[in-house]
Amino acid sequence: MKIRITIVFIVIALAVIIGCDGKSGSSGTILKDDIVVKAAKPDVRDIEEYVEFSGRLEGVRDVMIFPQIPGTIDRIYVELGDKVPSGKLLVSMNDETLKQVRAQYDAAKQTFERMKILYNDSLIAPQSYDQAKAGFEAARAGYNKILENTELRAPFAGIIVGKYYDVDDVYSPGMRGILRLAVTDKLKLPVTLAGKDFGRVREGMLVKVTTEVAPDTVFDGTLKNISPGADPITGLFNAEIALDNSGNELPVGVYVQTKIIVLKHEDAIIIPRSAVITDSVVFVFDGGKVQRKVIQPGIFRADSVEILSGITADDIVVYDGALGLRDGAKVVVYKEVVR
Repeated sequence: MKIRITIVFIVIALAVIIGCDGKSGSSGTILKDDIVVKAAKPDVRDIEEYVEFSGRLEGVRDVMIFPQIPGTIDRIYVELGDKVPSGKLLVSMNDETLKQVRAQYDAAKQTFERMKILYNDSLIAPQSYDQAKAGFEAARAGYNKILENTELRAPFAGIIVGKYYDVDDVYSPGMRGILRLAVTDKLKLPVTLAGKDFGRVREGMLVKVTTEVAPDTVFDGTLKNISPGADPITGLFNAEIALDNSGNELPVGVYVQTKIIVLKHEDAIIIPRSAVITDSVVFVFDGGKVQRKVIQPGIFRADSVEILSGITADDIVVYDGALGLRDGAKVVVYKEVVR
């Protein structure tokens, strides 16, 4: 403990000696009463203004495969990653109900065919024929509905990207689908635009997409399908970000961050946001003093701001210590570098 106390006293003594005897200026020594600032030349680079969204990617066509009525899964004909054509049988549910409905359908069909012959021979009244026809059509509709919910087929050509149940599992409506079928060579991200952003975007705008799956790659997307009217409940506008995925670099369902580029300026003069006082004033260092400059800001970012006019790329701008400065004040630049 005594050794530590001795070291502290030595450091304090050195600080007092420097504070009393040092001279500010080219030597780099700073007096305790000096106004010390940090300053640097602006960056000159491209800057973008964007609207950000995040979410999970979907196939451009993307559906869950499931029956509308409860039942037991009898057979699944595909595995994850299988490419399937439109109309392919994917899942068979238990067909006991289908058999019963088929028997009713066959009976109604036979009755209708007999009644049709009798009607054509003028042996029955039109009312009897109409009743048989109505019964047959109702039985056919019922059978087709049960058939569609017993034999689940692919509504379009795509890839099986999800399998959530096995044979003999019982499925009930409202649960997640048995399978997920998607077109993966083209992906989309549904987004909702706030009113303040609706007027800033347009169809075809470039979108930059990033994801943890490929952290070193920025994917290009396009803004599409902007709804012309707001949702009456949320007041938001629906839109989609479309991506070409012909190389299958991005999997369906991956979480992504996106930026819709609404404005881009090349070779812009950019300074730290901390340099700007009250959104329109900066101080530049010149010959040991600072000059107050009124600037016209452009694109604002969290940590930087574009300067449209008021300073040049060769000015040395105070970015730390500017608050409270006055025009013509003498300052010492603690750190002067080209940023």
